[in-house]
Amino acid sequence: MRSATEPSEISQEELRALQLGKLRAGLTHVLATNAFWRERLNSLSGWDDFERLPLTSKSELLADQTAHPPFGTNLTFPVDRYVRLHQTSGSSGDQPLRWLDTEDSWDWWIRIWAGHVYRAAGVTSTDRLFFAFSFGPFIGFWSAFDGAHRLGALCISGGAMTSEQRVRNMLDIGATVLLSTPTYALRLAEVARQIGVNVSAAGIGKTIHAGEPGASIPATRDAIEAAYSAVSFDHTGMTELGPTGFSCSARDGVHLIESEFIFEVAADGELIATNLGRWGMPLIRYRTGDRVVVSREPCSCGSSFMKVVGGIRGRVDDMFTVRGVNLYPSQVEDIVRRYQEVTGFVIEHRRERLMDEVALVIETPVASFSTERLEADLRQALGVRLDCRVVTPGTLPRSDLKSQRIVRVPPAGG
Repeated sequence: MRSATEPSEISQEELRALQLGKLRAGLTHVLATNAFWRERLNSLSGWDDFERLPLTSKSELLADQTAHPPFGTNLTFPVDRYVRLHQTSGSSGDQPLRWLDTEDSWDWWIRIWAGHVYRAAGVTSTDRLFFAFSFGPFIGFWSAFDGAHRLGALCISGGAMTSEQRVRNMLDIGATVLLSTPTYALRLAEVARQIGVNVSAAGIGKTIHAGEPGASIPATRDAIEAAYSAVSFDHTGMTELGPTGFSCSARDGVHLIESEFIFEVAADGELIATNLGRWGMPLIRYRTGDRVVVSREPCSCGSSFMKVVGGIRGRVDDMFTVRGVNLYPSQVEDIVRRYQEVTGFVIEHRRERLMDEVALVIETPVASFSTERLEADLRQALGVRLDCRVVTPGTLPRSDLKSQRIVRVPPAGG
């Protein structure tokens, strides 16, 4: 049972005092030694001062690292104080952003995973967790792996394996929890069917997902849960920011971990975040690029943390326009995943004569699959027509990291 004094259940007044106290304590050293923030910030005595601080963008961080390679000037300590290096996936086409952690800030990551993400999902020391990702420089599930170790659970690395090897390995060892991107969880289930393995009877009781919004998209979550006979949970976070949120037993959104971050929502719905435990390379009022709708309505799980209703709606750089209607890939995914015959999809986008042209490219092993009903469902749900094109199974790229939902295609003849 949780106690009434836990950070997720304190009053708003107590929470604001906790946040301000952590912020002021952390900035004392940052402003003395961190060149990046010393140029941008002044002393901070209260919330009025905080709200006057400038917003920070990823482009500024990339420019700083380009001008001062390899790590930029956002370093509070000498480089030899840092023990972990990770970098962003570069899935949006940008150069990767490198990020360092000290022993203290990495412990902060682990504590959040053990005390918030796993706790909300009901993961305990008796579980066996299978991590289906490549363990490269992208943050992926590195912190989740160490957080499970902190719990005392059995941690099973799925690195350097094919999808078939991962399926067989997690079943042979008796994994009870699967961690992966939502798309890759469905890919593993597809591979299992192809090799005649029944993952729904394998004993995987929980799946935890990150990297994509799929675990908060009802149709995608339903497809994962049906494939594994498991309960699926969402997690949000960023390489440069930290582990920001978790879905609870209500599974109608993602709670933002306000005891470890200050969150704001801009007028256009973009989430702004300040981390409060990563002082070796901190972020103050960082523009996440995530579009959200938040609520402080009471949650049945008992947490008083602000909730992102329905999970992250989409990213600023993922929005596309069809005949004047702004859409996000997650809206398309919620319709497409209702079709069990569809095993993969991408949104193909090109610019022709100053107009956006968008098509949905899908994979299906069903030769008789007709796109008419799918196109009608998309038109009814989205209010615009999306032409669909079927390609041979195996045509679209597969990844255990973030799936690239929008493919930019050059104009014909260009």
